Amino acid sequence: MSAADRMAACLARQARQRVSFDALAAAADEGDSSLTTSPRRRRILADAAQTLKNRGLATLPKGSDGWDYSAHPPLPRWVKRTQATRPPRRRPAPRAYVKQLDFATTIKLTAADHALLGPINTLLRDQPDAEIVPLADRSYQLFGDEKRLKDIERHHLVDKGLLDLTTHLRAQPTPAPLAMYELGPAPWLLIVENTAAFTSLRDILSTWPDRSQVGWLGFGAGDQLTASIPTALTSFHERDHPIDDLLMYADLDIDGLHCAQHTSRRAQAVGLPPLLPAAGLYQALLTRPPRSHPPATADEARTAAAWLPPHLAAPAAQLLTDGLVLRQEAFPKPQLRALLTPDVPLLPQLRDGAPARTAPPTPASYRTAPPASTLSAVRHESGGPAPPE
Repeated sequence: MSAADRMAACLARQARQRVSFDALAAAADEGDSSLTTSPRRRRILADAAQTLKNRGLATLPKGSDGWDYSAHPPLPRWVKRTQATRPPRRRPAPRAYVKQLDFATTIKLTAADHALLGPINTLLRDQPDAEIVPLADRSYQLFGDEKRLKDIERHHLVDKGLLDLTTHLRAQPTPAPLAMYELGPAPWLLIVENTAAFTSLRDILSTWPDRSQVGWLGFGAGDQLTASIPTALTSFHERDHPIDDLLMYADLDIDGLHCAQHTSRRAQAVGLPPLLPAAGLYQALLTRPPRSHPPATADEARTAAAWLPPHLAAPAAQLLTDGLVLRQEAFPKPQLRALLTPDVPLLPQLRDGAPARTAPPTPASYRTAPPASTLSAVRHESGGPAPPE
């Protein structure tokens, strides 16, 4: 997703017509961790603003007062959402529905609902026992567009239990498979969000002395993870290698924590264990230098951090409300290797935290300390020395 796409999504969520450009820029930064330090950031944001205008999504300021000329190229201080024109509402003509869709005759439906149900009605009339096929195939057959039914599981008729993918659409979702690597025979799967941390952990675990302690390693690509987690069952079945523990290590930010919560619910719904935080890795990550980010509200931060164990949830929530986040890149490969030791079983180190021992030396480039409140809370709760009075 481009900076302009992320800004457009942010713009669409705004209630006010006039929107601060700083809010749109923050949305662009949030989707690309490299953008905040890029020397081309200002040019990328300026081009994105022009793209919003060209798409008819926003108007830019006309007077010089609405622009920031402190550097080149100038950036707007705000944009105005373009109000979409509403087509005249037309009452759908009455129609007959097959028995499987008789709910359509008893509730109030919109024109869009009738447009959705029409081709489905034809399918059930002509092929009531049609073979179950991938959802994209059925979407192309019924609407001439393979993506028309992409988000059908969120549709209000599906959400209310009236429309069913298998019974009515004769289809099944086919999410992209979860990228998984069987590094050893142990019955656990650790999912890692970012490519750098994934590569580092793959290198470390691939050379673990006791292979019997190592299990699966998966790469979860952001929001795609929630959709793809059910596909892990197929890999477990094909390799005859089921799991007892399902762990995740992601960025400590609102999106990463929400994704973990949604994925945990989805995992349990399909028969997998609940998705648990790799607390040992998160505990270490919380001692690293954070980066700035638009602050979350206290309620939002507490709700997101509730997925973590209590001794990590409190400092994590404080971090988010302080306008800070922690990316996995803040805890690089040398520190990961020093954290995980072959002297004790591996899974408890990932799931619960390594036993207390002298912390590995920190390179000079990583000596910027996180907020004292965050660091001291983690040390105190994890059993280390209490902060000095």
